[in-house]
Amino acid sequence: MEIVIIIALILINGLFSMSELALVSTRKFKLEASIKKGDTGAAKALELANNPTTFLSTVQIGITLVGILTGLFSGKSLTLTVANYLRSIELIATYAESVAVFLVVLFITYLTIVFGELIPKRIGLHYPEAIATTIAAPMTILSRISLPIIWILTKTSNLFFNLFGIKDYHDEAVSEEEINAIIKDSTEGGEIQPIEQDLVRRVFSLGDRRAGELMTHRMDLVWIDINDNWETIKSKIRSRPHSVYPVCERSLDNLLGLVSVRELFLQESSTSSPNLKRHVRKALFVSEYTAAYRVLELLRSAQQHYGIVLDEYGDLQGLISINDILDELISDKTDTANDYQIIQRSENTWLADGQLPLFEFIQYFKVSDVPETNNFTTLGGLLLKLLDHIPTLTEKVRWNNFELEVVDMDGMRIDKILITRIPE
Repeated sequence: MEIVIIIALILINGLFSMSELALVSTRKFKLEASIKKGDTGAAKALELANNPTTFLSTVQIGITLVGILTGLFSGKSLTLTVANYLRSIELIATYAESVAVFLVVLFITYLTIVFGELIPKRIGLHYPEAIATTIAAPMTILSRISLPIIWILTKTSNLFFNLFGIKDYHDEAVSEEEINAIIKDSTEGGEIQPIEQDLVRRVFSLGDRRAGELMTHRMDLVWIDINDNWETIKSKIRSRPHSVYPVCERSLDNLLGLVSVRELFLQESSTSSPNLKRHVRKALFVSEYTAAYRVLELLRSAQQHYGIVLDEYGDLQGLISINDILDELISDKTDTANDYQIIQRSENTWLADGQLPLFEFIQYFKVSDVPETNNFTTLGGLLLKLLDHIPTLTEKVRWNNFELEVVDMDGMRIDKILITRIPE
């Protein structure tokens, strides 16, 4: 009978251990999903998970009581049975009782470790949500029964926390690095496809991009003068076909708005010379330092597909579209001939466009010491920041373990930069 009670107590200890690890390991978003389906057990489990001090105190009280009861039923009858058997062995007959106590304690300890701790905890770790949902109701009842003891324990532990300046634990938001690590593990485990992992990586990297890095630069823009005749307009459209063009007066700095090619050609079917002024639409303006996702929100709110990118002085820097942003997510831009490139010339030298987005430079060379980029978004902008003046040809500057040399200028703009890695 005594051995049955001991085994029962060990199993109860295992139940508490399993409950503790299951609730600590449970993922709250899964419980929240179950709650939406009407699972009341999940609601109770989430309540316990959000108040771990009460739950852990209840578990600790239960484990402590089980330990005390196991000590009371310390296997006296079992010890006597083993001792009587050992007395029949002449070699250890004199020490039969001591050896019997040692063997019984060893046996009970083994059962407690295996069936009261290890196995239950592994089960709790494997099925945290299912177990947490199942044990939530009885644990809630035990918490209410033990409330006075829990109150004393909580106040005592809080007192020591305050003495040592330890703050209560609060769940922290999952960081981008943690999400990437989880997705990487899931990809290696076959739960997530590699293409899905790549898409998530692109989503996160796009969050670090700015409008100035994704736009079509003003030097590459084709624009229509408000005074152009219809033949000139058609010639520009044929040479560089796009769906929308900036409309200016004499220069890009006198922007009037945007015009849709579709509207112009629809009007051409009824009149030989479309009225350009009538089709000019107001443009949405964004700063070149505006985050990519914010630009996307602004374009969607304004129900526009294109936006004009300005610098801090209000000067036009380029044109950005929803497609420019989405292309970062779904396309391999290294295959696009018009994109700014990094061309390796030798083992330690590369040639790069001055308008190369700084983000791409950082990713390509795996630069860890990332500069503050509030005032520039391109490699040429970084060079201007370091030099603090408009450079001349062959002018060089050292930054980190790189030497940046101006090898071509387009007016006042840095066109080509020679990058040399300096051996450490």
